[in-house]
Amino acid sequence: MSEPPGAVPVDGLARGLRVPGTAWRDLPDGLTPRVLRIEPPNGARGVFRDAPVVACLSRAVDPRTVSPETFLVIDEDGQVSGGVWTSLDGRLAVWTPARLLAAGKLHSVRLAGLRDVQGRDLSVYESVFVPGDLVLGGLGDHRET
Repeated sequence: MSEPPGAVPVDGLARGLRVPGTAWRDLPDGLTPRVLRIEPPNGARGVFRDAPVVACLSRAVDPRTVSPETFLVIDEDGQVSGGVWTSLDGRLAVWTPARLLAAGKLHSVRLAGLRDVQGRDLSVYESVFVPGDLVLGGLGDHRET
């Protein structure tokens, strides 16, 4: 029986190769849990005032780590109250506002402290958007709740 080859360098084309029993210092590209896409997108303007914030994730998230403290939406007045939940496959995290969002005010989204189902930290993600005057759930209805 021959000896196994030595460890392969992590850079260049050899990045995808690994000798059994070796460990990555960092996760290879594509395995680090991160936000792939967010709706509304970063910098969006005129967002519906009752729109949810939906984060599409690269890895299934541990639902026990998804909360209003780890999926945070804030405006000029502080944290905006809302509920959070995940899809059944754990690849979507959704924040829904408890009240209409403030029209014309900058809203910041921050995802931090989330972990995937293997316990790996999700990369911190931040974005901003500005709601417009319209409400999706009743386009003519502008009452505050």
